[in-house]
Amino acid sequence: MTDNTRYSIGRFNFGKGASLAPMAGVTNPPFRQLCSELGALYSVTELISCHAIIYFETKPKNRTKKRGEKTLALMDHYKGESPHVVQIYGREPDLMAEAAKIVEREGADIIDLNFGCPARKVIKNGNGSGVALMLDPPLLEEITRSVVNAVEIPVTAKTRLGYSKDAKNGVEIAQRLEASGVELITIHARTREQGHGGDTDFETLKNIVDAVKIPVIGNGGIKSYEDAENMIEQTGCRGVAIGQGAKGNPWIFREVAGGMGRPDIRDRVKTCRRHLQFFSDWSGEELAVLEMRKHAAWYLKGFDGAAAFRNRLGEATSLERFNNLLDEVDLILDKLNV
Repeated sequence: MTDNTRYSIGRFNFGKGASLAPMAGVTNPPFRQLCSELGALYSVTELISCHAIIYFETKPKNRTKKRGEKTLALMDHYKGESPHVVQIYGREPDLMAEAAKIVEREGADIIDLNFGCPARKVIKNGNGSGVALMLDPPLLEEITRSVVNAVEIPVTAKTRLGYSKDAKNGVEIAQRLEASGVELITIHARTREQGHGGDTDFETLKNIVDAVKIPVIGNGGIKSYEDAENMIEQTGCRGVAIGQGAKGNPWIFREVAGGMGRPDIRDRVKTCRRHLQFFSDWSGEELAVLEMRKHAAWYLKGFDGAAAFRNRLGEATSLERFNNLLDEVDLILDKLNV
């Protein structure tokens, strides 16, 4: 990877490699811990609503209820996580500032502002939060200034190139973010209407990189070392963040840092077991076995009988049964002499 891939966020310094981009339902503490062990420079939590943060802070008795525990768990960190980066979203400047103060008190090292989520429930037909705020640059800037002024810890932001192909205002947004005191911007090199598919636009991303002095991290479509290198060389971005490409392949962080990529199926089985244990230690057995089914489906591909095995993941109703299914995969691999 090129030599200009060094950057800082506050007291934290980063070099060669990639960070883990936030993904709803995926970047919880167990997955972040696994990615960190495999070379991720840092990770970002799932996005958390400023309204939810404030509600459960002002209603202490609800913190221990099921919904409260589930929501506040999004801010959890694994032991030793550094930096602990918490991503928040919302469209009211005063509420975002208040939520940021709470997140800072809860122990976050960095706050990341979500101006890039394309999910319908977040953008609310363009009148909500996430990437919808790119349609209202002055409001986006006001939110950012309010948060930056409310906390002592560094603030970063995640955006896209724009809301649509006819509204690629990424340069203006990046300049407003820089002027508001944001220390780093991660940009998904697609528009909202593209979602997570379609071609990434390196030309527009380069224009954004050239328009600001703060570090810009590129995101979108990175599935290999070559993809990461290509994005950095063509756009001049300071580094890359990987989201979708890490599903079932946390080894991509080791690969982008110059090490070995995705291992053989036997090592993937071992990693699945380790991930399952991390999850159980964090959330308890019941939630772990439910949530780990999708991860197992992502991990365990590429051998005869893989599809049939994935169809049986519904049988994984306990840690014991989950591990028994993984034992069966090992037996299949023995018979295949893999």
